[in-house]
Amino acid sequence: MEEADYRGMTLNERLFAAGKLDAFDAAVAERDFDRLIGLLASVHVTEPEAVAQTLLALGYECWFCGQAIAVGEDRAIAIGLSPLGVEEASAPHQVIYAHFDCAAANMKGSRHRLEGDTLFASEE
Repeated sequence: MEEADYRGMTLNERLFAAGKLDAFDAAVAERDFDRLIGLLASVHVTEPEAVAQTLLALGYECWFCGQAIAVGEDRAIAIGLSPLGVEEASAPHQVIYAHFDCAAANMKGSRHRLEGDTLFASEE
């Protein structure tokens, strides 16, 4: 049997193509973490445990320190990643989560920095 190529597909497109969309919806509705991980892995989702945790609103994990980030936690950020030079509609996309302070400490550019006053204007 030929391996499916899911590159450039959204999660829903992958699940539909694999005939697993109904099983996925049921796993989410039943909050079945282990089944959800299996379904995500079967359609080649990177880090299925983290995605399942997010889908079930169990919280997030900081990309940098590995500590939990509670849903709605102050000064937490989502960072979207996709390759440059690929048409946006078809570009694969990954989101990572972080405490702002961890990201700021680890994402120091040569001339740029993360701006907490821009992201969290109402706090400053």
